[in-house]
Amino acid sequence: MKLNFSFILLSIIIFSCHKPTRKLPILSKYKIVKGDTVYQKIPPFTFTDQDNHPFNSKSLAGKVHVADFFFTSCPGICPVMTSQMQRLQEMTTDFPAFKMVSFTVDPTRDTPEKLKEYAISHHADLKRWVFLTAPEDSIYKVGIKGYYLGMQKDSIEPGGYMHSGRFVLVDKNGLIRGYYDGTNGHDVDRLKDDLAMLLKEK
Repeated sequence: MKLNFSFILLSIIIFSCHKPTRKLPILSKYKIVKGDTVYQKIPPFTFTDQDNHPFNSKSLAGKVHVADFFFTSCPGICPVMTSQMQRLQEMTTDFPAFKMVSFTVDPTRDTPEKLKEYAISHHADLKRWVFLTAPEDSIYKVGIKGYYLGMQKDSIEPGGYMHSGRFVLVDKNGLIRGYYDGTNGHDVDRLKDDLAMLLKEK
């Protein structure tokens, strides 16, 4: 039986144009309730931003966001992380609205005024990138139990704090969709690509 070459070529073209779209996994913890999978969302919080205004988790409702934890006097990885967050900001100027959120792990020294000074010195677009402070126990609760990142006071660490260098990609429903090394430019490039894909997700 002879096969129609035109039909075969058309089938190849149609198949190649309908490749399955890669979807980011959900990395949040979950439990099974009555047969349904229930994922743990970023917990509610009310913190203070660099302008000394309240900023709560409702401000992120329905928005994709990228989060990290740092402190302004950090002599270790924080300068590199902030530089990479700044680069992410520059690479995504034409992206739909999303938020970049930097939480301090040193609220005693990182007052709103200090955070504002730090933000300005790193050319942060404060409409897109916010810097947050709060009582230490509240920050650590959100960081450890919400974003699943390690952080603690540690007198041995430079600056007196140990914290993760990862950036966290969170979807509009408050679910974690990716972790990235905030000190690695190639990994931040991957974050940008994943962010673009997540912003198109229904």
